[in-house]
Amino acid sequence: MRDSRLPDTPLQGETELTNCDREPIHVPETIQPHGHLIAVDLSTRTIASASEHCGEVAAMPDGDLMGFTFVKAFPDLASQLAAVSTLNSGDHAKRQPFGNEKGSWIVSAHRCDGLAIFEFEAIGKEPAKVADLVGQLFIEIERQPLEDAYRTVVDRVRNFTGFDRVMLYQFLPDGHGNVIAESKNENQEAYLGLHYPATDIPLPARRLYELNWIRTIADTSAMPVPILHATPDQPRLNMTFSSLRAISPIHIEYLTNMGVGASMSISVMKGNQLWGLIACHHNSAKIVSPELRDACELCGSVLSAYLTSRRQQEYLRRQVMISDTIGEHLVVLTNFDDLAKGLERSAEPICGLLDADGLVWFSEEQNFFWGEVPNLTAVEEIATELSRRPEETVAYTEELRRWLPTADDYHDRLAGMLAIRLGNHLGGMLLFFRKPVQETILWAGNPEKSVTNESGRLTPRKSFAAWQKLSENKSNPWTEADRETANSLATGLQRMVVEKAERLRQANDELRRLNTDLDAFAYAASHDLKEPLRGIHHYVYLLERAATLSDDNYQSSMEGLKRIVKRMNDLLDGLLRFSRAGRADLNLETFPVEEVIDQAKDILFAGRQPDDVEIKIVTGGQLRGDFACVREIIGNLVTNAIKYNDSNPKRIEIAVLPTAETPLSHLPETGVKTVQVKDNGIGIAPEHHEQVFEIFRRLHDRDVYGGGSGAGLTIVRRMVERHGGTIAIESVGNGTSFYFTLGETE
Repeated sequence: MRDSRLPDTPLQGETELTNCDREPIHVPETIQPHGHLIAVDLSTRTIASASEHCGEVAAMPDGDLMGFTFVKAFPDLASQLAAVSTLNSGDHAKRQPFGNEKGSWIVSAHRCDGLAIFEFEAIGKEPAKVADLVGQLFIEIERQPLEDAYRTVVDRVRNFTGFDRVMLYQFLPDGHGNVIAESKNENQEAYLGLHYPATDIPLPARRLYELNWIRTIADTSAMPVPILHATPDQPRLNMTFSSLRAISPIHIEYLTNMGVGASMSISVMKGNQLWGLIACHHNSAKIVSPELRDACELCGSVLSAYLTSRRQQEYLRRQVMISDTIGEHLVVLTNFDDLAKGLERSAEPICGLLDADGLVWFSEEQNFFWGEVPNLTAVEEIATELSRRPEETVAYTEELRRWLPTADDYHDRLAGMLAIRLGNHLGGMLLFFRKPVQETILWAGNPEKSVTNESGRLTPRKSFAAWQKLSENKSNPWTEADRETANSLATGLQRMVVEKAERLRQANDELRRLNTDLDAFAYAASHDLKEPLRGIHHYVYLLERAATLSDDNYQSSMEGLKRIVKRMNDLLDGLLRFSRAGRADLNLETFPVEEVIDQAKDILFAGRQPDDVEIKIVTGGQLRGDFACVREIIGNLVTNAIKYNDSNPKRIEIAVLPTAETPLSHLPETGVKTVQVKDNGIGIAPEHHEQVFEIFRRLHDRDVYGGGSGAGLTIVRRMVERHGGTIAIESVGNGTSFYFTLGETE
């Protein structure tokens, strides 16, 4: 089900190619002057590019460095070059210290476009104390409301880094941003609550923030250092993943106008999209060491994971509440033969669900008007325009006349509209309307930028003092919760006609079960997340005791931290996959079990089945269900059969059996087929047959039998139940058999 903002609304805006959007900021051909950069051609192992004055780190003139074999110039970095050559583009190798009579540096290295890019930065005087940021931060925000957690994050980052000002900046749906938390010096002007236009952080910069999660500017007044190339026709150096990349002159001017001498930006992600930034400003120049950047980047990852978990929990709770509320009102509608008559009784409470001032049901057969709405002619114009966007179930706008010019005739009465298309079964659409409201937005300075010369160079605004702008022609925005409600309402109305009350009851029961599961695994997830937190504290303690960056304790502790963060990601991934397993619509079809097994094997083994694994189809047959879900069910069961198995070879047998010949013979569904997945593994004791289906429940230590989050069998049972089926275990001694039905018969 899709929803879409209608075009030409203020939040969508008109297509505009500004100078900022055209600037290739990833290839500036310069670096910041507090470090050195060398790019090595991985095909020849020779130096292809280097920053000016880079010869001092190699103890030779710049000119002699070009085209020189990297390992001859830097024999101590040969192992780091070898490590980079095995990486994917954008991945970083482990940092390494380097020194000569000219000085000592910490060397970062990554791969990009067939080059190994080495960055030399002076070693910091004091090691970063990761525990002072990440460990304390996790403990403090775990139980806090979101607003308090935001304030805690900026306070902790500012105390840890020493920046004069730290802000949490959230991107809003239209692309502009808002400062939602701030920690600053007492004598500084407050930016909390101020809004910034989308053009302040143009699309190329946002893309780089999504790829490179931390960005520092050591000195906004410093002159950048140019990049030299071995040959004049060499392409410009791609510095997307470089820490030393020089900054756009436009952005430098922007920061200078704000009185900022140095800055650091930490990305906060929502999946693969940029949710916001932790923006750090300093009044004077400030170099942030690589170790401190690592701690801050980990802080951003922690906050991203935390927000993802909180949003998912809030989404599930909201879905249950929405479904229950809609269900109450749809019960009234089911008592009437047509929707218009039912709406006469339910229009007011249904409008209340979306905080709307009026409602229109429009179809070829009948129309219904309630509350503050346009006349029939205006509604017909709206319906005609919507018919040109047939792929969208929900469409919305806060300024109707920007999308439909004829709406200017009634813009003083109505501004916002949300449309729900109810498909072929009902053949019409529900239109919700909102009155215009007056809104004052507090911008950080006048957000309009001006062109200062004929070449079109864009000049950032000079003042960031609070600047008020009054909006009178828009309604309150249609929030994400409103759109979820609209999608749920559309689904409910369609089911009411097609499936009537019984299907609706099943949907509500499903959401209630999902809410029950949420309560169960939310506790388990929060409990399991504490385990890696304790590990973080332990490794941080070891990091603080490490004498140098090359100390074995430092290297092993950093590896340990990476494993713990991966463990936390696995837990969150399991939570998200479990949630999706309970929400996805089923696409029922009939298919042979052999086909689904072949695809599951392709996904598991990518055409290279291990020699010690034997998978045999004992008896085949036709199944009816959602092909992708059944493939994941069998894939998870086969994965467990291989993982928890000490035998050689590991044997898995799959059969389609009459249910009467299985432990599920007591089921009332006659004719339903049962799938058996049998292995010769370690077996499951009878007392654990129910526990293995609990979310994040593992019967062994997490690193035994290949680890994992413990969500696989929970997802299997959820998908089986989504089909109306049942799953059972049979295990005596060695070996286990899983039996499941799909609740459908051929």
